[in-house]
Amino acid sequence: MNWKLDSGIAQLTNLSHVGIAVKDAEKTVKWMSTIWNIGSPQIFDYAPKKEELFVGEPFKVRIVNVKFGAFPIELLQPLDDKSIWAKFIAEKGEGIHHVAMGVSNYDQMVSLMQAQKHPLLVSAIFNGEKWCYFDTAPGGMVIEYREEYNKIQ
Repeated sequence: MNWKLDSGIAQLTNLSHVGIAVKDAEKTVKWMSTIWNIGSPQIFDYAPKKEELFVGEPFKVRIVNVKFGAFPIELLQPLDDKSIWAKFIAEKGEGIHHVAMGVSNYDQMVSLMQAQKHPLLVSAIFNGEKWCYFDTAPGGMVIEYREEYNKIQ
């Protein structure tokens, strides 16, 4: 088969992480450490301020970043029942929630996804970087775009 494909507007050069929704991050990390040497994960609680949340409901989540060599995994433990991760766990159970891409053309990527009519699920700022989730079809993936190169001052 020879499918005619577009060339896109972004190079796939930076897989930022894979996000996994979990009920109990500590329990999950402790289990992971029985199998793999994951070092010391980074752990923090995140609840964006009103002015930092552009799309979506206010939420609180515990984020645990784990490195598998060069491969990053982000565990997301909802700390309330309002977050997109709490709803995911309630509907589907624990598991892979999203794939995150670091991009240098964040605004352009958001505009493209919106022009293609993909639902924007949540959008906010974290540590000076814009991020958002889109639900995609076809494909059935939740994709996160992170502005990893142009920090907001």
